Amino acid sequence: MDESLLVRKMQSLYSEALRLHQDGDYAGAIVCYQTILDYFPDGDLALYNLGLAHYALGDYRQAADAFVAAAEINPQEADYWYNTGLALKQTADYEGAQQAYNTAATLCPDDVDTWYNLGCCLQAAGDHEGAVTAYEQALVLNNQHAAALGNLACCLQCAGSHEQAAAMYRKLVHLQPDDVAAQYMLDALEGKNTTSPPSEYVAGLFDGYSENFDRDLLENLSYRVPDMLVDLIARHIGERTKKMRVVDLGCGTGLSGQAVFPYANHLSGVDLSAKMVAQADKKGCYDQLIVGDVVDFLNNMDEPVDLLLAADVFTYLGDLDPLFQAASAKVRAGGLFCFSTEHETEQDWRLRPTGRYGHHPDYIRRLAENHGWQVRIAERAEIRRERDGWIIGDVYLLQQ
Repeated sequence: MDESLLVRKMQSLYSEALRLHQDGDYAGAIVCYQTILDYFPDGDLALYNLGLAHYALGDYRQAADAFVAAAEINPQEADYWYNTGLALKQTADYEGAQQAYNTAATLCPDDVDTWYNLGCCLQAAGDHEGAVTAYEQALVLNNQHAAALGNLACCLQCAGSHEQAAAMYRKLVHLQPDDVAAQYMLDALEGKNTTSPPSEYVAGLFDGYSENFDRDLLENLSYRVPDMLVDLIARHIGERTKKMRVVDLGCGTGLSGQAVFPYANHLSGVDLSAKMVAQADKKGCYDQLIVGDVVDFLNNMDEPVDLLLAADVFTYLGDLDPLFQAASAKVRAGGLFCFSTEHETEQDWRLRPTGRYGHHPDYIRRLAENHGWQVRIAERAEIRRERDGWIIGDVYLLQQ
């Protein structure tokens, strides 16, 4: 084909690709971009747009490959590196994403989004110190960047820098007075003993955590509460298969459901986080899954149950009286209530700087007595790691 004719044909095809892309027909646009690249493999702009189309379809690995190829052809284009970082972060290649963002920041040091996304990537990889530096740079460029403020506060809080974290949350609350999550975390850091967190805070926290929840808990935090609770059940009733109607309160991604499944002939789960419930559904062990508040769920249940399970649920509730009252009304005579708490030594319950609640064993025993439960087993336990140590908690088995 005549070269000038080929160029005109490819220009026409590129226009068609852009039209399809703009109209949301990403698959059609990809076909056009690929055809162009068959003839002009060094077309960095076609590669870049190919990456954008793959990204829009959720094909993050293919998107990253296209962005990297474009950046190799034109390494001075900051957008190519920036989008490489976005795509690699989606594939959990945090090291590669960090390198891409750092290159983008070198090329365009005044781009606030680059610094913010670099911070997000470092935070996701567990490098809170590096994330703090990136977020602080983003805030130098835009001191009202709410997302950077919130994430910076979170990183400082995780690192134990509570006064600095509180200062960031104050700025965020001033900037966004309706931010219930920021206000709740500020209350925690200032020692205010609120009754319970806003449901929006809990749902948002775990929605954002849902994709990496199991890996982080099991691999990084040595989480073992579900197995501990099921061990209490086994010690109390012995080996028993498929006999119990069970409700997993605050089911999360379904780790507790998996652990208790051998004892259940019917297993229900309820959680405030829709994304956590979606992950729990993938476990394939639940007969029913509900997105909602655990107390409301209990109050609305029609059929009594044999076992209520609550692994790391009370850490996001302060006053437990409403839950104990609802639980006692929904469990059959002789039924069980198995749960964990974080250990508290000074008050009945206390909101801690972590944003989680601790509960005193005497408070649990008093609640049990008030609502007709007998404490069959109560034990101190190391429930998960945090920084360089263990979170000390208590595990309980109660019976009606």
